[in-house]
Amino acid sequence: MSVVFLDFETSGFNPYHDDIIEIATKEMNSDNYFSTLVKPKSNECISQRITAVTSITNELLRDEGLPWQKAYSELNDFLKSILQKSPDGKLYIIAHNGETFDFLFLKRIFSELNELNIKTIPSKNIVYIDSLLFARRLLKRESYKQETLCKTFNINTKGNHRALNDVRALEELFTIFGELLNKQLNSRRNVLENPQMIYDYIHFKK
Repeated sequence: MSVVFLDFETSGFNPYHDDIIEIATKEMNSDNYFSTLVKPKSNECISQRITAVTSITNELLRDEGLPWQKAYSELNDFLKSILQKSPDGKLYIIAHNGETFDFLFLKRIFSELNELNIKTIPSKNIVYIDSLLFARRLLKRESYKQETLCKTFNINTKGNHRALNDVRALEELFTIFGELLNKQLNSRRNVLENPQMIYDYIHFKK
């Protein structure tokens, strides 16, 4: 089982035009992670609004950010290294609100790396799991924002809207969701050890 949690901080909400300014991904049940700030590909400064939300400044990106080509390539290498350990040839990538945000940014990264003749993971080897959809299927709540759900389950949200902190909080949240689903299904199989069951629960359960 090869499972990673993923989060991007960006200059805006448009996955086709806005810049990625921070990347974090972490292997499940492991201290193995990749995290970096990213110099905006557009070379444009980020807004004060983004700095207010993330605490990422233009100065920080200038001094500590990797060039986008290097950051994207290192992310790709990290994900490939996790996939190599997979017994079923699948990499399960989990993000909150992934289907309308993180997964679209990731697919853009893959596309831009392919334009540089850098080989990326084939789409057939990736299973995308959106924990927001998992929460909506599993729970009845007024809000399904990650921060709100974390507070509901007493998960530390200090430093949220920084990618690595959000990834670590998401792993805790996803684990709780998996345990709740295990109780609901009353199955001998642990869904946290069989993430395809979670994908099927989200997309095919009536």
